[in-house]
Amino acid sequence: MKHSLLRAASVAAVLAVATSPSAADLNAATATYGKLLSQYVTPRGVRYDAWRTSGSDLKSIAEVVMLFRSTDPNTLAPDERKALYINLYNARILETVLFGNPKVSIKELSKGLNSFEIFSRATLNFDQKTISLNDLEKRLREEFKDPRIHFAVNCAAKSCPPVSPEPYLAPTLEARLDDAARKYLASPGAVTTRTNGGRPRIVAVKIFDWYAGDFKASGGALAFIQKFGPPDAADAIAGGKAKLDFAEYDWNLNAAR
Repeated sequence: MKHSLLRAASVAAVLAVATSPSAADLNAATATYGKLLSQYVTPRGVRYDAWRTSGSDLKSIAEVVMLFRSTDPNTLAPDERKALYINLYNARILETVLFGNPKVSIKELSKGLNSFEIFSRATLNFDQKTISLNDLEKRLREEFKDPRIHFAVNCAAKSCPPVSPEPYLAPTLEARLDDAARKYLASPGAVTTRTNGGRPRIVAVKIFDWYAGDFKASGGALAFIQKFGPPDAADAIAGGKAKLDFAEYDWNLNAAR
């Protein structure tokens, strides 16, 4: 089953069109993506096994990724481009897990000794280059310098911000990014407030550690958490004595039945 799914993914890649799709094609792909998300994404995670039972829906996610990656980002307005990058990243992660069929973690799909190789493998043809998921994320981070994007992209792990049940769209992007940050930071385990020797201790998801530089423009991780995080954390940070620590990251697959 795993090898047949991988072959199907390869066939879908070969079918890529030579020219960039039209705005109508991109809109249609986004609509199809939305239907797939609404069917298979739940608050508990992604129904990967159910998705794999539908050959037509497997084909659809491969076609969505193909149309997203075939779009020329240079023809889009900034918010349209940002939404495309986010949707492409998330759709590609979904495609990778669906066709790769890992049992416990997406890291099982990595080759060699580097357990994160799946993210650095250059297999995505986009904007006339062959790039990796890491490259796409880096492009998104460096082009827009918006730390909220870390709560919109998903890496198929339980500790990741969840896959949105709807595609990101330019007209509502600002509100959606604010909402994504607030909802994730309010979720269990994302931000916890404790006291250590009378001093507030904020234990936050490792995203704030790995991408610390991205939060500097917002005043740093604590300032970002004060703005978007739960009230108890915001109150503790407002006192000016809070210390920031980081929780372990759960790389188990974000799968749901």
